Amino acid sequence: MSDLQCAARLVVVNPPGLTDVAWLASAVHLEKIQAVYAADDVPDTGPVESLADDLGVPSHLGHGDLHDGSPGLEELVDRHRGETVVVVRGGDDTDPVLLLVDADGTTRQPIEGLS
Repeated sequence: MSDLQCAARLVVVNPPGLTDVAWLASAVHLEKIQAVYAADDVPDTGPVESLADDLGVPSHLGHGDLHDGSPGLEELVDRHRGETVVVVRGGDDTDPVLLLVDADGTTRQPIEGLS
């Protein structure tokens, strides 16, 4: 049986993916982003704040561990069911990915226009 609640939609970005914030903001603007969260392991939060400003949403810096399976990420999923947020966390990938998270698990998808 499928989960009756809407999935949380997480646009996951690693710091190397923030080299062109204006381009990233324009690429994800159709996702109707509600907020931008940065994990503790993000070394420079300037681009995170710039992305939030470009999207016209609040930024939440130093939000703990936001890696897959962490309590911090689970809390964001619970808080943002049916919504889309950007999660910036440590890693080397340059391409953002869309995670759909619900009670049935996590599905990874490329973001339209970025793949």
